[in-house]
Order: sequence, then C-alpha cells, then structure tokens
Amino acid sequence: MIKNKKNQGFIAILSLLIIATISMIIAMTLLKDGVDNASLSLQSIHYANAKLNSVICFEDSLIRIKTEDQFSRNLNYEIETGQSCSSIIQWYTPQQTGTGIQETLVDLEVRGISGNFTRIFNYALKIKRFDVNHIDGTLEYVNEIDIISIEELSS
Repeated sequence: MIKNKKNQGFIAILSLLIIATISMIIAMTLLKDGVDNASLSLQSIHYANAKLNSVICFEDSLIRIKTEDQFSRNLNYEIETGQSCSSIIQWYTPQQTGTGIQETLVDLEVRGISGNFTRIFNYALKIKRFDVNHIDGTLEYVNEIDIISIEELSS
C-alpha cells in the first residue's frame, strides 16, 4: 500500500512538471509573437512617417518654387528626434516660349526619414514663368510662376 502511494505521488509530480513545461513553451511562443507583432507595427509606423516627412519637404519646395525667384536652396528639416526630411532641387536652362514667358524643367528629389527608414521620391517639374503682363498695351514686370506639370519618376 505504501509503495502504491509513492508511485501515485511520483506520477502526479511528473505530470505536473510535464504540464508546466508545455504551458511555459506555449506562453513563450505567445510572448514572442506579441513582441514580433509590436515590432512590425512600429516598423510600419516608421515607414508611413517617412512618406509623410517626404511630403512635407515636397510641398514646402513647391511653395518656395512658386513664390521665390529661382529658388535653388536645398531644404533640410529636423521635424523631431529621428524624424526629418530634405529636398534637393536642380534647375535646367530656361527656354523662351513667348514674350516674357519662359519654361524651365526642374528635378526635385525629396527624402523622408523616420527611425531607420528612408524613403526617396524623385519628381520632374515643368515651370512656366510670366515676366510681363499686357495691360492697356504696356508691359509690367509681374514674375508670376506656374507649375505646369509634376511627374513622379520614382519612389
């Protein structure tokens, strides 16, 4: 009778150890999956933020091209720690297409950075600049700039 009770205790302890080991393996697997999913979520947020950061520089560059005469500076913004954007602009020789009208091609490269992601977008712009205004037969200097076309070359 005593021998049978010892066997039952041994079987109970062994069963408990096996169940605890299996439970630990399942818990560790679930924990690893949760950490992996959190890491993927953070990476997808950085990927999307890099695109948004590049849009900031793209839009600011367009505004400056439209409002400044031959805007040619490169832009660099630190939005916040680990978040930045930059743009590089290259103007080509303007072509006279009419009295006081010039068309110019512009290459614009914008970079958005978020965390460890950098996204680069290249655009070709066609700019038309009106330097004169015909009012009552007179010519006036107006320096009006229109962005005629924007083509995304690569992303």
